[in-house]
Amino acid sequence: QDTCVMSELPERVSGARPVSDLPAHLQCSSCSKPLFNARQTPHGCRLCHACVTGLLHEVEKRPCPGHTEACTLRDRHSEEDVGGGVETEVSRATCYPDIATRREVAKLRVRCPNCDAGCSVQLEWARMDQHVQQSCDWHSLRCEQCKELILKKDMQRHTSSECRHRKETCDLCSQLVTHSEMETSHRNLQSDVCCPRFSARCPHCSERSTPMDRRGYVAHLSECPERTVECKYSHLGCGEMVSRSDLERHYRDSMDSHLELMDSKLKQAAVVPSNSAAAVPQSSVGAAAPTATTADGREVADVKRRVGSVFEQFKKLQVNVANWAHSTMELEQLADRFGGVSQLRTLLSGLDERTRNVEQLQQQVQQLQQQVQQLQQRA
Repeated sequence: QDTCVMSELPERVSGARPVSDLPAHLQCSSCSKPLFNARQTPHGCRLCHACVTGLLHEVEKRPCPGHTEACTLRDRHSEEDVGGGVETEVSRATCYPDIATRREVAKLRVRCPNCDAGCSVQLEWARMDQHVQQSCDWHSLRCEQCKELILKKDMQRHTSSECRHRKETCDLCSQLVTHSEMETSHRNLQSDVCCPRFSARCPHCSERSTPMDRRGYVAHLSECPERTVECKYSHLGCGEMVSRSDLERHYRDSMDSHLELMDSKLKQAAVVPSNSAAAVPQSSVGAAAPTATTADGREVADVKRRVGSVFEQFKKLQVNVANWAHSTMELEQLADRFGGVSQLRTLLSGLDERTRNVEQLQQQVQQLQQQVQQLQQRA
């Protein structure tokens, strides 16, 4: 019993409050709270564990935080008697355990640290830790699954029916999953780990669709009228995302902006080949080195001929596209002439295809230029 009383009390019961008024000699000289795990300074101040660890340095001496007369010493070296004093400096190392005070504090009758939560138990401070760990239903424990603090009396209910990480067995596929997974992914058609036997309506067109499983949902996405898709002119710069059922309206309402994007793309394509065409003759200068063989010369000439042919095709295609898409006004006139909006859509599709051909020709030109450079280096 003496060993239990003399040893330090666990920190988890430091919040216990005495039932009756605390005697002055059992109050901390600094904070006036109970002398929990009391320590005493060399000059006689008694400090609680919280003040010693929170206000004093391990080895560096600091002014004593106590508020007693013993905390100041008469400055005997002062030549004038002015009633001044020098604060006594202490550190944790100079404070020693106050065994006698600890015995008295350990025998104090205190309320359970969980009294605010609902516990009404009153015990000696030395016996309170056993109560808190073994029998206090209002003591907070950490759930091993979700790591939340739960009252001991509620832990069984929490782990069985409230914890979001509790294990549950799917009644469709008998797979063991957590409760949070069951709600977010296991029974969600949009999840890759959706239960293979779970079925529901499409989240995009729920009013029109019939219940389907994950495999049916993946197949349905390719034709779902309410699924959001990107505009077919996204490669030109259109960033709109619209439902599949609204695509036609989007193409109709955004015709002007699509034509502007296409016109800008064509202008950019016209600049690159012109620069490349000017670069080819320069690169061909000095290509025929004195040491070049006849075979290398013929190969270089053949590549140059192919480059020229590609440029000619590109120029013809560029002129053709310019004639088709000179301006929005001309396209509208063509639409009226050839039968309205449907013909204009066909025309836009043709322009789109020609734009792609322009990009392919640009790539061919770059490849041929690289071949010319390689042949020149070999020559």
